[in-house]
Amino acid sequence: MQDLRNDAVRRLVVDSDGGIDDAAAVFWLCAQENLRVVAITAVGGSVPAQLAARNLRIVVEAAGRPDIPIYIGLDPSAPAPRTRRPVLIHGHDGLGDVGLGPPRTGPREDETAIAVLGRELGRGTDLLTLGPLSNVAAAIASGAATCDSRLTFMGGSARAGGNARPWAEANIAHDPGAAAAVLGAVWSSPPLMVGLDVTHRATLTRVELDLLDRRRSPAAAFLRESLQMYRRAAGTFCAAGETPCHDLLAAMVAVDAALVETEILPVAVDTGGSAAWGQTVVDLRELARKRLGGPDDGNASAEGTPVAVALRVDVTEFRHRVRAFWGNGSPEVDKGTNYPLVNRFC
Repeated sequence: MQDLRNDAVRRLVVDSDGGIDDAAAVFWLCAQENLRVVAITAVGGSVPAQLAARNLRIVVEAAGRPDIPIYIGLDPSAPAPRTRRPVLIHGHDGLGDVGLGPPRTGPREDETAIAVLGRELGRGTDLLTLGPLSNVAAAIASGAATCDSRLTFMGGSARAGGNARPWAEANIAHDPGAAAAVLGAVWSSPPLMVGLDVTHRATLTRVELDLLDRRRSPAAAFLRESLQMYRRAAGTFCAAGETPCHDLLAAMVAVDAALVETEILPVAVDTGGSAAWGQTVVDLRELARKRLGGPDDGNASAEGTPVAVALRVDVTEFRHRVRAFWGNGSPEVDKGTNYPLVNRFC
């Protein structure tokens, strides 16, 4: 297949489960220059795949990008830890139950999400996943995907514990087997994991959320009510008064990886059905890091496959970019904010 990775405009395919932070991420991606979102595939997670596809159509139309095709994928069906739909966070409809009207057009029906992912992965199109990895695992299993793409996935945790379960992050917990299959595949470069270690640090504060009320941009006007609902429960694991927007950070990192500092670490997914079922087991031992990719050497042997794990994030820059986007580029939105010049990463 033709390798399109050297095009002046980067190509990106997004796999999403259609929740509120997904909406913020997709809206942001739609506005980026030198980026072409060639397709969005819907996966079940925060809501079923069919509803996720509907939500994603609503978002791309509101963002002025109705040309971006949406394809319906899979609902996770493999054995997984018992987790409930996050209605308290995303609402019953996945977008906060704020009364958004239906999209003008529906998802595409001429191809499946699995076929689209297989084709684009074979072309070397960058891949960003914002939900369970069921669709990607199925594409790899079909033999259509060659894993030539750069994969950035929102999911997992190295040190921060879990959110859906004590040790499992939600996207991984919905389909641990799929996550294990995807991370176990042979990628041309280590997948980049944007997990709770950074998404629980790069949060939205009252300043960013209050900016939505000004409705200075289409994004702010569209996201205002949904994020007001989301903030009431989503910040449980963050500092008081702060709210994560997991998928928005992952989208920014997929475009500009300099927002985070990573380490190549061995990562495995617990698929054994224990209390840690769905945990991303990140081997942080110094000896294991030194031996990664080397010979098996007793206690120094590394468990898992190489993943670029985001461990630190430039919180200041993340919030600056959010304010600029929601404030429609107005310099007033950062007035009076003192950004530190050093030690930004935490």
